Amino acid sequence: MNEKEALRTSDQYREALKRMNPTIIKDRVLENPYDDEDIQKGMNVVALSYDLARDKRYREMMTVISPFTGKIINRFNHIPFTREDMKKKQQMINTLAKEVFCAQRCVGGDALHTLFVGTYKVDKSNKFETNYHERFKKYLKYIQDNDISPCGAVTDGKGDRSLLPADQPEKDSYVRIVRKTDEGIYVSGIKIPITMSLYSEEIIAIPGLQFNRDNADCAVAFAVPADTEGVEMYVLGPEIKSLQGRMSPTHGKKYLNKEGMVVFNNVFVPRERVFMCGEYRFAATFANMFANLHRFAYTACKPAVYENLTGAAMLISEYNGTRGEYFLSNNSEKSFEIYKTAITVRGMCKAAIEDAYETESGALMPDPVFANMGKYISSENFHKAISILQDMAGGLPPNLPYEQLLENKDLRDRMAKLLTRKKGISIEDQYALNELIRVMVASSEGGLLQFGSKHGGGNKEAEKVAIYGNSLRAMNACKNCIQRMSQEYKVNQADEPEQEEKVVRKTPVSQE
Repeated sequence: MNEKEALRTSDQYREALKRMNPTIIKDRVLENPYDDEDIQKGMNVVALSYDLARDKRYREMMTVISPFTGKIINRFNHIPFTREDMKKKQQMINTLAKEVFCAQRCVGGDALHTLFVGTYKVDKSNKFETNYHERFKKYLKYIQDNDISPCGAVTDGKGDRSLLPADQPEKDSYVRIVRKTDEGIYVSGIKIPITMSLYSEEIIAIPGLQFNRDNADCAVAFAVPADTEGVEMYVLGPEIKSLQGRMSPTHGKKYLNKEGMVVFNNVFVPRERVFMCGEYRFAATFANMFANLHRFAYTACKPAVYENLTGAAMLISEYNGTRGEYFLSNNSEKSFEIYKTAITVRGMCKAAIEDAYETESGALMPDPVFANMGKYISSENFHKAISILQDMAGGLPPNLPYEQLLENKDLRDRMAKLLTRKKGISIEDQYALNELIRVMVASSEGGLLQFGSKHGGGNKEAEKVAIYGNSLRAMNACKNCIQRMSQEYKVNQADEPEQEEKVVRKTPVSQE
């Protein structure tokens, strides 16, 4: 770094993690968690955002001058104040998603954005007797100056969904304040599943739901270093098949999305890192703002994923010799069925930016209807896209023989019998493409991608509620318009007698 910029290298990011001493648990407590193969693959995803920020080809997209520090910073840690900011952010996420499917840093960036807008709203409501916003701006400068990639911890464990937090048999189902002191607060509870938590230096926690007065202790927002005493992180998901083959795809072999569960065990949070402390009326505000921002981020990454699915469908069709008309189906049409969602969601992204609005804090927020609709359409069509690709690929991707057999002189001819399709396509190319499709749609990682498409940033029921709530006034206007049009006969009927009377009166006058 120099005095004009705050940009770390990817190696500096890795070194910063290794200087920490977090409690990370897989099947046991990991003594050297950042040497774990799966965690390293997740670190590689984050590291890519550091590498591109220092690459001249991507610098304008990946970096921006901070209005708070005056230094060049990574755009993930920037608060958008203009539509151009938002366009560049979406371009950045889309570019990364084409390479790694999930950029992962979006959650932390959206948490920063939420806190910037939300803390101002709370302070204003309190007639600025609280100073959450100034506390947060100080924290934001720390994040920007040190080029830290924070993770955002939003979703609580929730326990029995029919019960409020105070009624839960397991109180730690929700993160809550357990004690307050003049120096700060103590918190306990769990957040799950938290993207990037296993390889992040900072954990930002915000409310994920609306809470009432009886559950005000759950209305808490704060930030702590990942190795703070009392913080435990658990590696989630089953073991990922190690992809070490020569023809294994980059995703899985180098990049991986590993989720974590964050447990707060009576963790102390210093006062200056507390950004909401019991203001339950604003819990839903924070949760909804984050949801809108994160669904907006989906309108950038999901078109990239749909484009990858489209490319895989087109290429496997070409390799298999099923391009175009094939019996009663048209594979070109099937490919377009996948791609049209990319077009639609990208359009929702542009509309959300075009109709973005300025908040009292000065930061912009994307239009909630278009942001939510983009995520909703993506979620609604994702499994259909997966199904189309599976249909076009056939049964080979999940049933590939071991790669080493291709290099076995005695058995290679058997592999050729299996893998030979269209003339001119080597069996290595055929194998590699089928292995990539397997990773995308028929692996643990592919399953995570599918679940994420449904539940990341909230499920589609939550998205429908957001769309409906923000569209109700416009929908009522539609109803009123049709009511007026359908009842025009009443207006005409009311006018007719009056017109007849005028005619009757005029006739005698004209005769006179």
